[in-house]
Amino acid sequence: MPDYSVRRNSRTKFTVTQEKTVVAENLSDLADVSVANLAGSDNYVMIYNATLGKYTLVPADNVLTSAVEDNQLPTEFINQLDTDLDDKIDLDAGTF
Repeated sequence: MPDYSVRRNSRTKFTVTQEKTVVAENLSDLADVSVANLAGSDNYVMIYNATLGKYTLVPADNVLTSAVEDNQLPTEFINQLDTDLDDKIDLDAGTF
């Protein structure tokens, strides 16, 4: 609800001012979000970019690439991949 304040000046006139809270309606309205590429951003995710100090959109594949850069994927994720890919990749190791 708007906040109204009334002041009385020396001539017995009143001044009414209205203060209102501005609420962002779009991501681009937020000061800490950079979404210049929003129109062509299907399959993108929002991440925080510490260098820019803003949230930005990046392709979802970049998230997976970043996750494996430190060689520390969660064990649950690796186990699920092992289960999902079992018998879907055939490797011929030759004869022993």
